[in-house]
Amino acid sequence: MLKVNFYELNTIEDNKLLFAVIMAKFNGKWIYVKHKKRRTLEIPGGHREPNENIVDTAARELYEETGAKEFNLTPVCIYSVERDETVDYTESFGALFYSEVEKLD
Repeated sequence: MLKVNFYELNTIEDNKLLFAVIMAKFNGKWIYVKHKKRRTLEIPGGHREPNENIVDTAARELYEETGAKEFNLTPVCIYSVERDETVDYTESFGALFYSEVEKLD
């Protein structure tokens, strides 16, 4: 089973945020990226790298996955994904951002 929870900003410690995902618009249209392993369209995002703050993760992932060069980032909320792995219960946290992209590369 998979369950997604949403939290207010600053309610989960920054070092627990493992992912950043970005709802991004360019010229009034939503930006989606094709996931290379699942072949699905998804919003940009990805894993946090060591010694990287979560805002930098969001900016890096947005650039790497879309080519966005000029954009703003607005934090929306914290989310978690709970997975019931039969014996071990795990919950991982991430940050959701909104972005207006002004220029793509």
